Amino acid sequence: MYDAYTPNEVALRLPVEVTCLAFHESKQTLLAGGQAGHLYAYSISANRRGFELTNICKTFHKRAVMELKVCQREDLLLCVSDGQLMAHRLSDPEYKVETLIHKIKKVTTFARFSPKSSGDLYVIVSSVKKLHMFKWGEKDGHKEFIEVALDYNPEFHDTPTHIRCVGEMVFFSARNIYYSMTMQKDKIAARAPPDDKSATSPIPEGWNGFVKSLVNFNCQPGIIPMIDRRRVAFVRNETVVTTDIWGNRPVNGFSDEYKFSEVPMQIIYDSPYLVGMLSKGRVEIRSIFDGQLVQTMSLPKAMTLCSGSRGQVFVAAISDIWIMDTSQNLRKNVSHLIQEREFELAIQLADNSNLFADEHKIEIKKKAALNLFNQKKFDESFALFGEIKTEVLTILRMFPELLPDGFQKVAGTVSDMPANDRMRALLALGNYLSEIRTEHAKHIDLYHRLRASGQAKKADTEEMEKLLLTNACTFEDAKKILETEGRLRSLFILYESRKKHEMALDLLIEQSSRPDADPFFDDATQQIVEYLQSLGNSNLPLILKYAKWVLAKDLDAGVQIFTSDETEMARNLNRKTVVEFLKTECPEAMIPYLEHVIFKWEEPSSFFHETLLEYYVARVNSLFKDYVHAFPDDENITRAGDEDGELGIIRKRLLRFLEISHSYSPQTVLLQLAPHAFFEERALILGRLKQHDQALALYVNTLKNIPAAEDYCRLYYNSNDETNSQVYLLLFRALVHPNQHHHPKLQLDPDSTPFGSFRDDVSETSTLANSTSSYQPDVNTAIKILAKYADKIDTVAALNMLPAKTPLRVVFSAINAVIQTTGRQASTRKMEKSVSQCAMSKKLEKKNRAQATKIIVNFSSECVVCEKKIAVSAFVRYPDGRLAHLYCHNDSQTGIRT
Repeated sequence: MYDAYTPNEVALRLPVEVTCLAFHESKQTLLAGGQAGHLYAYSISANRRGFELTNICKTFHKRAVMELKVCQREDLLLCVSDGQLMAHRLSDPEYKVETLIHKIKKVTTFARFSPKSSGDLYVIVSSVKKLHMFKWGEKDGHKEFIEVALDYNPEFHDTPTHIRCVGEMVFFSARNIYYSMTMQKDKIAARAPPDDKSATSPIPEGWNGFVKSLVNFNCQPGIIPMIDRRRVAFVRNETVVTTDIWGNRPVNGFSDEYKFSEVPMQIIYDSPYLVGMLSKGRVEIRSIFDGQLVQTMSLPKAMTLCSGSRGQVFVAAISDIWIMDTSQNLRKNVSHLIQEREFELAIQLADNSNLFADEHKIEIKKKAALNLFNQKKFDESFALFGEIKTEVLTILRMFPELLPDGFQKVAGTVSDMPANDRMRALLALGNYLSEIRTEHAKHIDLYHRLRASGQAKKADTEEMEKLLLTNACTFEDAKKILETEGRLRSLFILYESRKKHEMALDLLIEQSSRPDADPFFDDATQQIVEYLQSLGNSNLPLILKYAKWVLAKDLDAGVQIFTSDETEMARNLNRKTVVEFLKTECPEAMIPYLEHVIFKWEEPSSFFHETLLEYYVARVNSLFKDYVHAFPDDENITRAGDEDGELGIIRKRLLRFLEISHSYSPQTVLLQLAPHAFFEERALILGRLKQHDQALALYVNTLKNIPAAEDYCRLYYNSNDETNSQVYLLLFRALVHPNQHHHPKLQLDPDSTPFGSFRDDVSETSTLANSTSSYQPDVNTAIKILAKYADKIDTVAALNMLPAKTPLRVVFSAINAVIQTTGRQASTRKMEKSVSQCAMSKKLEKKNRAQATKIIVNFSSECVVCEKKIAVSAFVRYPDGRLAHLYCHNDSQTGIRT
């Protein structure tokens, strides 16, 4: 025995009695119906492990909820309450009732019936010794359940109490007999009354059911579909018996039987286990392979089971809900089962989970196949070897006498067997090899037909060679043969399929320089790039080793190794390691790599942003040093992007980066930029430091680019920020009083900046003279700015900045715009005030109503959750007047605090 499941709490101490459960798989939500008609929804928590209450519907029903079923595709929640079957809208938080079946007043139970032939939703309903059938469809413009004629024969004389549907088979129990009913759609067209002459009336749909009894029982009924095993199980006292999915059983009894320690009240199939609910809250788990007891656990007063996602079973008591989960101990359990040689169970658990890599699953199956072989179950062993596509030569090694000289051999397992067992093994091997040969022949024939028709692709050829290599030989033997025969293309495929990465890459590099190489190696560089892209972090040292060769040969191709978007491998590589590698081996690749990481993969780390900025600045410095000598003698301003060649391109990218990135140190970059150039860059960085007056002075006085200054203001303007809200006013001031902006003295020692003095006429003296020279006011442009952005400028402050002699006709357009803007703002404020006053009146009215509510708490007042005295503890009051401790309310998350 071992702990297959681990129980965890979903909800404890619910204030209602839980009557039934259902699981909404796509939303990972458990729905719990209560005795009082309430419905609770518990979903997987996004912030912590476990489940949390996400919805309560206290108006779900007036009576106890007896049965729930989720119809995910139709967005329906089917429910039986007070003898009626109703359909609720599953996505509606209040679970609105879509329709209910009026024609049947006393519904006992029901089951969803979804025939594969149509995919429509039907329900089979049990009521008063009869089965009825309804179809979910449209009638009179809205969806509802429409009755469908159901004729079945022979009839039975008891009310069915348990129904399950498997494909187009319906299984049910009536009194002490299980029945199967084969469903067949009625193909007779004439179902309408004979006197109905209407040619446009739709012909009513009908189904026929052919009923036969299966087996007697004398306990609470239970029918358990086991679809993946193509079986249906039936509870028969302590024993669970099975038939095939058509209700047939072998002549000599049942195909599989499982015996529990007592009569189970309910059984859930959660492959590879049968989970049974026994008396007194005991839960018993048994293996479906041999029926052995795997685990027993006790959950207080547990009485209801419900299937969840694969590997999960929900258990409900009167006021508690748990989840039994296999995932917590899964790895340990699979290892335990392998040690105990219970391979069937281990394989099933591994296949059902995504915790195991494909290689691990194949290894488990290989051990299982060898175990079957040693148990002399040869046919089963070879079938499993075939499933995992084991190399034929690996299997032949178990028959050493069949291998020719020169092949590696191991100690055979057949040699020591008795003659009759050896003969059985050889016959099974013959059958297996015949099947493999037939399968290969089909692939080869298809490939030859594709080649003959000219439709064969390169991938088809590679797949064919890989098929032959991986299924017909061991690595050492194949390598030796292919090297001897000079079949290098096939040798590469062998290396690749066996994950001999260094051998494969070395072969590509070697063949890339050979003029007489196979055409397969013509594009060896790109092949190496694609190969390295398919490797991951576990092979990062190998990637870096061979990336050196690619980068030296083709820079763009080398960068592709680390920036591929076709798989997640490149995206998940350790980026800091890649950066350090490129710094040393290929600095030219840094900018394209970091641009991809930051702009395409949205890397937020400041390390990458500052590194890219460092390389941008270094690159523009290097390019500018050559470019500056091409200036005319009277020009010392370089505008970003106007330069020819790479300098203009890099400066545009640098400006874009400075504008959108917020993960670098502005002060550091400012020190790297010389004051006699790169004014656009300096302006953006000054903006990041909120030194807008200096930035705008650069745009207005130095660059003389007013549209760029407006773009700058649009970028940084924020009405809620004390500094950034003044940018348009500062632009206005820069135009009206261009000589009032303070320019702090900058350190211009040539050795202290990356530029130095590139030209004699661009020196410290000329730069300082430029920064302190006299500029002419531009009142007309300032007035246009005021008129254009009147709603973003302090009008009074702006007008006070104008020279006293400014003619009124000059400022008229601005004043007119200000007046119109002020009028609109006043109207807006008035409307906002009215809306706020209305909202405040409603809030005060609600507050007064709440304060008028009288709450009486005395020493007899009890908490509805824990049923203990409220005493002097903090409490909450629910709308219906009930009280609860504050901490109980928080734990159960029920009700609304008032």
